[in-house]
Amino acid sequence: MSQQSPTWQVKNEGSFASISITLPSIGGPHSNINNITTFHCESDAIITTSQTIDIRGSMSGGVLAGLARAFLTRESFFTTIVENKSMTQVGDALIASSEPGGVTLHRLVRGEELILTSGAYLAGDEGVKVESSMQSPFSMFGNYSGTGVFLLKASGVGCLAISAFGSMHKYVLGVGERRNVDNGHLVAWSANMQTSMKLASARAGIVGSMTSGEGLHCEFVGPGVIYIQSHKPSAVMGSDGGGTRSRNGGGNSGNPLVACIVVLVFMIVAFGFLIAVYFGGDGLIQIENGGYNDGRAYKRQYNNGGGNYGQNEL
Repeated sequence: MSQQSPTWQVKNEGSFASISITLPSIGGPHSNINNITTFHCESDAIITTSQTIDIRGSMSGGVLAGLARAFLTRESFFTTIVENKSMTQVGDALIASSEPGGVTLHRLVRGEELILTSGAYLAGDEGVKVESSMQSPFSMFGNYSGTGVFLLKASGVGCLAISAFGSMHKYVLGVGERRNVDNGHLVAWSANMQTSMKLASARAGIVGSMTSGEGLHCEFVGPGVIYIQSHKPSAVMGSDGGGTRSRNGGGNSGNPLVACIVVLVFMIVAFGFLIAVYFGGDGLIQIENGGYNDGRAYKRQYNNGGGNYGQNEL
């Protein structure tokens, strides 16, 4: 029996959307425990599950991958794994983003890669792999597109759930077709697309673009797909520090300099610890050997002294 895939459905489409996932039972006369249906999702995304559902945490990709997700892309260190191990009963789960916003489902095919902004990942089939990705820290797109240098890359085969701030909009570009997107509104796009930064108005020039309130725009060249959000997290949550930072999609992954400093400090501490263990081990051996030799010398001195004392007395 081949493994069955979960069924995904968006509920209440709009700014307060959620996703219902139905997980088939193992079932059948030739059922196998390895054929359980499962999917993975962002931590704290589960709203409710049926009684047949099992939930567990997992470090997808190992410790280093978990650290990269947590420190560089605002994702959780652990990934939630949802499984239905029942032989006869169908299971279901309802998930949603931690904050209000739109969600959409994207069906990944073999060989396709989708770039996600920080906080855009919500859930995916077992065959979908989501890992950290890095743009060039010297590129105009990475520094001025509003996405940040550290992003997520989704690949594999299956359904991928993406979250946004505000409503979600999808654009499919043909070969050579171009589309401009205001920085801060990007959620996800095809990895094979050409990207660049340009003035919002080429005819008006720098002054006209800046005075229009638009400034720089992100340009995409097809073929590929683009997902954008209707609102900027900074504009809604408060860019003056008075609001809470949004964990939905379309967010900036943060200052790359700060992330590089954190990684550098971690490497220095780890390297220093290894050096301390290496030289500390040699010092311990020397101390032990020195103590043993001093003990033997003291014993010889004591014996000689004791013998001389006995001879003088006689």
